Amino acid sequence: MRDLVKDYLGKKVSRRSFISKATAAGFTVAAARSSLGALEPIVRAEVGQTVSLRDAATQTNSLRYSLRQGTGGELLAEQIRSTGTRFIFICNSSGMGPLCDALVDRPDLQLIQGVSENQAVAMADGYAKATGQASFACFSRVGGPIASANMYNAMKDRTPVVIVTDHMDSQADGRDGHEDLDDWLDAFKQYTKWRWLVKEGNRIPEWVAHAYKVSSTAPGGPTFVRIPRNVLYQNHKAVIFSRESISVSMDITPNPKHIERAAQMLIEAKSPILHVGHEVTVSGGRAALVELAELLSIPVTQAWSWAADFPTDHPLYLGGYLDPMRFPDPIDLFMNLGTNLPDPGSGPSAIPQTAKIIHARVDSRQLGADYPTDLAIVADVKETARALTEALKSMATKERFATLRQTRGTATRNFTDKLKQSYLTAARNVTWPRLLLTLNESLEEDAIIVEEVGTEDWILRSFPFADGKKTKVGRTLGRSLCWGMGASIGVKLARPDNQVVSLQGDGGFLFGQTDSLWAMSRYDVPIITIICNNRSYDEPRNNIMMKGGRSRQENRDMICYLGSPDVEFTHLASAYGIRG
Repeated sequence: MRDLVKDYLGKKVSRRSFISKATAAGFTVAAARSSLGALEPIVRAEVGQTVSLRDAATQTNSLRYSLRQGTGGELLAEQIRSTGTRFIFICNSSGMGPLCDALVDRPDLQLIQGVSENQAVAMADGYAKATGQASFACFSRVGGPIASANMYNAMKDRTPVVIVTDHMDSQADGRDGHEDLDDWLDAFKQYTKWRWLVKEGNRIPEWVAHAYKVSSTAPGGPTFVRIPRNVLYQNHKAVIFSRESISVSMDITPNPKHIERAAQMLIEAKSPILHVGHEVTVSGGRAALVELAELLSIPVTQAWSWAADFPTDHPLYLGGYLDPMRFPDPIDLFMNLGTNLPDPGSGPSAIPQTAKIIHARVDSRQLGADYPTDLAIVADVKETARALTEALKSMATKERFATLRQTRGTATRNFTDKLKQSYLTAARNVTWPRLLLTLNESLEEDAIIVEEVGTEDWILRSFPFADGKKTKVGRTLGRSLCWGMGASIGVKLARPDNQVVSLQGDGGFLFGQTDSLWAMSRYDVPIITIICNNRSYDEPRNNIMMKGGRSRQENRDMICYLGSPDVEFTHLASAYGIRG
């Protein structure tokens, strides 16, 4: 797309030809126009056609640009405001003084302060997950290493978080001086989708806007911008980019030939399964997915995901994927929507070798990378589900669908009913299922559960996660602890009318998450925090013991027991003025 924009700016193709070529590549007309608007200023800069300040200021027929003059901190604030950002998740930072000065006169930009950089990123991550929009976090230039755990989590979840820090003054950069490294950007290469060190003050808005665009364009991910402190204090003239000019629609429709082939494979399959992940939720595709599953009465399994991507109380919902599955067995077609294929090296079981594989998602990096794939579809998951449903309706009769509901649908419903009954039986004693089912009955119908515990399948089975019912946010795909408490703050700020519950294990809470109690108390954020205290890191203990080594043979828990001392978590809460 970037090369196509260059051809357009170089007058090698007309606007009509640009739209035609973009739609041929799979973009909708609206997406093509949006991409042109977003990429034009960036590509102009790359090819030396930077928009002049006069031109930007006199574009009365467009809201894409506006001219501003002020300190680097003021330009940063203006660009943040222009993107529609409301909350700035921040930690104390002397280098961010110019931004603080700018915010004095911009009360619409609200600071939410944390006392740990890692928790500031967690709050921003939770806010982005709850809104579906890019969030903003900033902190001291030396706070990056502390923040890296939740930058990693955001990268694994592809959460759109824009992160800005100050940087060593331009005249002292590269001398291994105070709070300096030879290459701060390289240190975060694995944790970010894109990184940049600003050099010219008049380009602060450009690079921050670019960070928002890259972060929020699917597949999303955190972006990282560093701005020298002296540049933040200096005065500059610059162009501010509007939110509309950097918004890129990714409603990419699938190739019709691929849809036709996938539909035929689904119709011919005797025992298919749908395996779903986070792109379903990100694309807003749950309803379309339910319609697809119900049409052919296909059972659905949930991948590891920060969301519940299919209604967990639906009769076609089986829970997590295992091999071999008790039902359906054998699987002859595995359709993977919006996530990586199951990785036997990290938990979920392998796909049966005899099963055909269809893999559909907008993030093409993993397509065909881990398993030989019979059909790969690069497209928005919601658009894919819709297109498949329409294709299936044209390829099979109503009588065929009715027969499938009567046979496959009834068999699946009978199996899931047995699963639910077995789970309820296990909940008769004071067990994990009993605790979670009781909690479900006590919470509001549309409560949001921000969970960071290791028993994810039990969480999914205990709460009715679905549109119009409860919502699941977490656990992260990254699995790095010290995320959930801060994330729950961001979720509550994004969804103030919903009851928000932070569900934590004692081990996860002890990973520095008392920091978030400070922010909860300062901003009076009403969150219910529940700590499941079994005095252990239960998940690592189980993983160690199941290998049958010396620890198991001697029944020695070497590193996972957390008792002695027994932590009084309610006392920790009271220290921050929170009742417990």
